Amino acid sequence: MKSVTKRIYLIDFSLAVLGYILFVLFDTLNKKLTGSYHVSQIIFVNSISALLPIILFIQSRNGWIKLKKVNLKIHFFRSALMFLAMLAFITSLAHLPLIIMYSVAFTAPLMLTIGANLFLNEKVGWRRYTAIIIGFIGVIISLDPFNEPLSKYIFITFLAPLFVSISWLIVRKYGQTENVYSFLIYGKIFLLIFSGVYLTNFITMTLNDFIINFTSGIIRGIALIFIINSARHLPSSLFAPTQYIQIFAGAFLGFLVFGDIPTANNYLGNVLIIGAGIYIIVRELTLSKKIVSVAARPATIPTGAKE
Repeated sequence: MKSVTKRIYLIDFSLAVLGYILFVLFDTLNKKLTGSYHVSQIIFVNSISALLPIILFIQSRNGWIKLKKVNLKIHFFRSALMFLAMLAFITSLAHLPLIIMYSVAFTAPLMLTIGANLFLNEKVGWRRYTAIIIGFIGVIISLDPFNEPLSKYIFITFLAPLFVSISWLIVRKYGQTENVYSFLIYGKIFLLIFSGVYLTNFITMTLNDFIINFTSGIIRGIALIFIINSARHLPSSLFAPTQYIQIFAGAFLGFLVFGDIPTANNYLGNVLIIGAGIYIIVRELTLSKKIVSVAARPATIPTGAKE
């Protein structure tokens, strides 16, 4: 029985890692488009194609019946915040290296911990606040503001983890009764609506760019399915750290596709960011708190740990 459990955990862990790598591939493809098309157009097209694997997944699980009883307000506000997060993140993609983008994006777990303390009255002690401070110091080191001028797009990027954290706080307080399928399908439907309303400057895509945009959405949909399923099955201690693979994948693809070379500051800063995030996870596990792993993504699902 233990060997079966270990095998299942290994499969789910591998799928979570693969899902987060696919998210980096999604960002890489979008980065190639951001100079030519409005961000809302990119989100609109890949939200359409992301629906395809999601619909197939729900159909294979006979999940449509579970969509009858949902709290649409939760999905509306969560999706609005995730749209704003994607808008900020993809806007900055054209101007910043991927390694910098992920350094900023991974302030989300730090922001979430602060928000849970301030707005959900969850007790956060000095140890975790120390880890939060160290994490933000890591971001400063990675950005290296004393030797490199800070682009305005870095500040725009910070909006992504901020909006994601607020979204998570809403779900954490009001959305625990929602099911996996509702997060998947309604998240995409509302993203389509928001991006469609915001789409004021549509430019006809070349066939090559459309294929890139459409393919990125399919990749995103598959990544969401992998990650949400893994979050449901894996213990929090195994699932939560998988998100940090994005920093390494971002550095690799950034170098491979765009020629971005990480600096010593990037490496040192990200070590501190990852270390702070993992410490917070371990500390919450020690105190038997609910773990809510978060990245700048709409992969929202409670991981099932007990209060």
